[in-house]
Amino acid sequence: MTISNKTTPHIFFAAVLAAFSFFANTAEAASLRLNPDTGVYNAGATFTARVQVVTNGDPVNAAEGTINFNPNELSVVSINRSGSIFNLWVAEPAFSNAAGTVTFSGGVPAGYSGSVGTVLSITFRAKNAGSPRVTFSNGSVLANDGRGTNVLTAMNGGSFTIQAPTTAPEPERIIEYIAPANTPAAPKIVSKTHDNPAAWHATNTALLSWSLPTGVTAVRTLLNGSPSTVPTKVYENPIRTITLTELEEGISYFHIQFKNADGWGKVSSYRLAVDTMAPASFEILSPQDADMSAPEQTLNLVAKDSTSGINRYLVKLDNEEPYEFTDKTASGTLTLPRLDPGYHTVIIEAFDHAGNSLIATHSFTIESFEKPAFTDVPTEMSGDVIPVIKGISRPNSTITIFFKRVGSEPNVYEITANEAGEFAFIPEGVLYSGVYEVSAQSIDQHGAQSEISEIKRIAVQEPGYIRLGSQVVNAMSILVPLLLLTMLLFFGIWYLLFVFQKFRGAVGRESSEALDILHREFASLQTDLQSQEANLRKSRKTNKLTKAEAAMIETFDKALQNSQRAVEKEIQDVTKLAEKD
Repeated sequence: MTISNKTTPHIFFAAVLAAFSFFANTAEAASLRLNPDTGVYNAGATFTARVQVVTNGDPVNAAEGTINFNPNELSVVSINRSGSIFNLWVAEPAFSNAAGTVTFSGGVPAGYSGSVGTVLSITFRAKNAGSPRVTFSNGSVLANDGRGTNVLTAMNGGSFTIQAPTTAPEPERIIEYIAPANTPAAPKIVSKTHDNPAAWHATNTALLSWSLPTGVTAVRTLLNGSPSTVPTKVYENPIRTITLTELEEGISYFHIQFKNADGWGKVSSYRLAVDTMAPASFEILSPQDADMSAPEQTLNLVAKDSTSGINRYLVKLDNEEPYEFTDKTASGTLTLPRLDPGYHTVIIEAFDHAGNSLIATHSFTIESFEKPAFTDVPTEMSGDVIPVIKGISRPNSTITIFFKRVGSEPNVYEITANEAGEFAFIPEGVLYSGVYEVSAQSIDQHGAQSEISEIKRIAVQEPGYIRLGSQVVNAMSILVPLLLLTMLLFFGIWYLLFVFQKFRGAVGRESSEALDILHREFASLQTDLQSQEANLRKSRKTNKLTKAEAAMIETFDKALQNSQRAVEKEIQDVTKLAEKD
């Protein structure tokens, strides 16, 4: 695949980075370079070169550039910015094997103040024998001075030698050094950064130290790719420590020996395994012939790491806690725990032996097979009848039956379908009156699971004669009390009528007596009034009453008449009311 991208000055990007570092110091000079800038490789082999910024300790915060190579001599396999000093990119570093270019543009808001920083790593493949050159056609390095000053003063590419592949590689020569008598023993090397020489480490700077025995007058060392070599670099003033920077990816060896008055002693070689880059690629795939209804799924883990190799995986399935997986058989496969039907997501982080990692995700759906179907379920039945419920599902599958009375917890039964997939179920115990529900779910011989079937309902009733007797009893329990209430009501009405008739007769008699008494008493009052009037006249010489006396007697007479009429009317009203039906 060909990737192309044009790199132009990113003024806005530089301004943003400059704003983050307004109070930084001004850098004086910087350069871009390839490391290594030379090497001898066979045609068809790959090699890696790092693009580095050399700052001389002056702070910078951005760099960009275009690298050119001859596509007939070299091709880019990959670009890796793992371990880069930059964490902000205008666009991802890109390459084009058709045009023979690599472009990059990145920065770090806080600025970088180290002396040498890696921007990215480029892995080339040598095509043909020759002397290809890799050069910078343009570039810039911006100072961390608040103004984005371009302080680039040099761009140093590389020149490589590609030789035709040999028919058979020459075996590595193991140099055996025999130390003279009485010379120092092999040094004991220790390291704080690469403490285990058998393991891989994710740092390319090694700090090594050793103790100097009495009588040691010189030390000599060497760093190369051979496990057994006589060192060549001499330190006349014996050193106790050494710092090895920018170690190559892969395995190298540090060799050291001591010298005393009798000569050079035995050689110690310390293995340095360096892998600072994440795995090159990682994919999670389902096999093409995968049965997506099976509850146990096996995934293919396709991870590539050309340096230290893949060591282990950290697996997170759905919302479960992550667990560690080690591919001890190197099969490149992972078998997941049993899963229920539905959508699932797995996130896996692949680690190389140095602890670098790369994450990949994969989603899939566990399909459920066709749900069981009931073929014979009674809708109504008597409680004294034992029902036989029949259905069909996947042949030889295990059927889980859920049977319950509505409003209660279900009873769970397990039965097995025959080779034709048919099954029959007879519930246990007595079925009381009410509504029952039945449903089913299947699991086949491979553990695949179906959906739950449709719910069927069964109405359970008492037998006919019992139901008729119950109905009669229920009717009598209503009719008898109703009849008694009717009789009691009739008797009550009769008694009230009897009392009323008796009361009406008594009222009539009393009314007549009251009228007689009324007439008699008011007549007596009239007589008394007339007698008093006559007596009053007799007491007068003229036999006449005064006007006041005559008016008073007349008023009393009228009052007696009015009172008599009012009382008569009330007695007559009571008599009429009592006489009404």
